[in-house]
Amino acid sequence: MSYATSSDQSQMMTQQPSSANMGAVPDLVKIGQIPTNTAIDIETDILDPVVHTDKFCRFQFQNKGILHSNSKIVLRLDKSATVGFLPVGVGIYSLIQRCALRVGTKTICEIDDFNHYMGYKSMFLANEHQKQRETYTTGRRLAHKPYYFEDEGANDWGGSTKHLQQKAQRIGLDLGLQVSTTRTQGLALNDHDFCKTNAEYGPEFTLSLQDLFPFLSQNQLPLFMMTEPVTIELFFSTSDADRLCVPSSGSGASPDFKIDQTATELIADYQFFPQEMMEQYAQQNANLSFTFADYRLAKRTINIPADNDTPSTAVSSGQLIVNVGGAGRLVTKAFTTLSDDNVKKNSVLGNYHSMSLGRHLSGTEADRYYGVLTSNVKYNDHFLYPVDVDNSAQQFHYLTQAEGMVPFIAREEYNFEGQGITGGTFEGYGQKDDHHGIAGRFFYQAYKLNRNERVNSRGIELYNTFDPLPNSKTGEDNTATLRTYLEIIRVVQLVDGKMEVFFA
Repeated sequence: MSYATSSDQSQMMTQQPSSANMGAVPDLVKIGQIPTNTAIDIETDILDPVVHTDKFCRFQFQNKGILHSNSKIVLRLDKSATVGFLPVGVGIYSLIQRCALRVGTKTICEIDDFNHYMGYKSMFLANEHQKQRETYTTGRRLAHKPYYFEDEGANDWGGSTKHLQQKAQRIGLDLGLQVSTTRTQGLALNDHDFCKTNAEYGPEFTLSLQDLFPFLSQNQLPLFMMTEPVTIELFFSTSDADRLCVPSSGSGASPDFKIDQTATELIADYQFFPQEMMEQYAQQNANLSFTFADYRLAKRTINIPADNDTPSTAVSSGQLIVNVGGAGRLVTKAFTTLSDDNVKKNSVLGNYHSMSLGRHLSGTEADRYYGVLTSNVKYNDHFLYPVDVDNSAQQFHYLTQAEGMVPFIAREEYNFEGQGITGGTFEGYGQKDDHHGIAGRFFYQAYKLNRNERVNSRGIELYNTFDPLPNSKTGEDNTATLRTYLEIIRVVQLVDGKMEVFFA
């Protein structure tokens, strides 16, 4: 009997062996089904960190068995007199500013600004997974549902009974909780208590190793074949503004959310096949090679003028050309996030968003507009697109093409277009608010570099014109941070128990 080790294939599977592979040793470290019937023993260790502060912790594995890629790290926030809730979309991953997987002195996989990285990746989880699983395991809970009631006119009930039961004009966040309404108040949604801090306890959730390190999403570490120590290092985000959000009623608070160091632990699952099979596998694979995708970050600050606080006076950023690196590397994909530096704890998503462009829907027809992003990518002296892309639907298509699937977000959440988000609130913040809610907060851009070429010494250049970027400050200049993640191909070799890593 073989065991499927990926997160979405967590049950036993039986497969009859063929005569062609009866004498062959299966690939024990490749995630997926094993074409043979065999017994597997699972041993679970609860590992305490060898180093732990409020800013950093390190774990070290025992060199035995094959590490299951879906092993978990448990983190818990300490109790606090200030109420705070986990940012929607990233959940407990908001605590991780940087994570690194090291073997000996060599870094196998490392991602900087990991919490922003997870804000992008969380869009591609199905709605039912977000609601039924992630709400309770990681606290991400970016699920949606139709809202069947909206106040109309002078705070009166709108529509007939049939409409209230069958007609959904808006969608909003779905936490599996009752949404309260009255004749004088819109839809008010408050978070789960277990996602908040209070004077008695703080939220406790788990992080999956295959989410932290993309290398482990395709491969498992054969620890029994390795002679060097294998460690995980976590660098935590700042405690005052980046870990949790605060309800609108406490937006003036100055919180200091600490990590409960007594609860931090690594639940490591080690797989053991029959001893003869593992010994034979080690002999036949004394030289193992893994190819995987790693991510490199480039950041730049973009200025937003004070005039952009009003849609009617907002101005374009002009063309911005940003070199994001990648010289001499095999880069298969790039994706960008643009986060408002003024919007952090006082919002639904925290700083883990990608802001869209401004829109102006009032005044005369000539005054109304939707903002336009004009974008392109240049590498190896050629543009990725022959004509600059300025259509948000086309940009959404390229995002889908780069990831191979459609993100589970609404149109108004992407580029603040249309009228689809509920006018209700989440923890006091309007869900439709384009600064503190979810509307226009998922305007991520992704580019699939499809020419299969090594990037030359000039690197990759992003061409962006933001026309215009909204300013969340009133009467003051503001800034936004443009983060670009490059998906770079790397190779790991395990030779006689020693591991080496290099760029492809």
